[in-house]
Amino acid sequence: MEPLAVALILVSAASHAAWNYLAKGSRDKDSFMLLMNVTSQVTLLPVFLLLLKDWSLPVSAVPFLVASAIAEAVYFLALSRAYDAGDLSIVYPVARSAPLFVAVAGAVFLGDPLTTTGLLGILLVLVGVYMLHLKSLRLDSILEPLRSFRGSAFGFALIAAIGTTAYSLSDKAAVTRVDPVLYDLWLEVAITILLTPIVLRGRGWGNIRAEWGNAWKKITVAGALMRGGYLLVLVAMTLAPVGYLLAFRQVSVVIGALLGLTLLGEGYGAPRILGSATIFAGVYIIAALA
Repeated sequence: MEPLAVALILVSAASHAAWNYLAKGSRDKDSFMLLMNVTSQVTLLPVFLLLLKDWSLPVSAVPFLVASAIAEAVYFLALSRAYDAGDLSIVYPVARSAPLFVAVAGAVFLGDPLTTTGLLGILLVLVGVYMLHLKSLRLDSILEPLRSFRGSAFGFALIAAIGTTAYSLSDKAAVTRVDPVLYDLWLEVAITILLTPIVLRGRGWGNIRAEWGNAWKKITVAGALMRGGYLLVLVAMTLAPVGYLLAFRQVSVVIGALLGLTLLGEGYGAPRILGSATIFAGVYIIAALA
């Protein structure tokens, strides 16, 4: 992978973990997700004005934008429900477990190269994600993560992971046809159009206004982190295969685990440290050898 792609993904990973931490701490998560998407357009408007001269979207990119917007709307709604039902340290790693599926699907449908070394790195990342869910390093706890995943939090987190797979593939195909900055602008507009009636019907204007009044600073920061971070991903997609990029971005799981341990007071430090080391091993293989 090119050094620039690696740098972009590392910054994006930190941004992703940070906005998820903020979303987990929100009172009304559906409203938070909607408002986060709206404010992201406002905070990044100067970037769009500076970089874009032509705001018209090529017709060839429209089908991919629609598919991605639907997948991202599903992702945000599922993630919201997962955070309502479970802890950050359980939901976040599961929701970030899409890289293997992305890599395989990218190889099949987009022609991205998938080497044995790259697949090994992806598998190590996923093993590390699993280890983050262990409560201890004893053999009798090896299946504990599976028992933890029986609840609705795991189901919704898995749906979020599937949504990630779908929108990542659509976005990869789109950025080969259109400028990533232009695409990101219209993608965010489309996501907001889809989310608004759903959240309005489910929560109502009163709850949305209340969430803004309670957490507008956090919402604004989360919006900038969320969309700015993903804009970096779209640029990186023009430089490297999508499967490796999404796997490398899993370093955000390590950051998320650290946020949970240090700021949310979550336990099970030993397995999470070992899981983090395993993730870093996979990331190194992907970056240095794939």
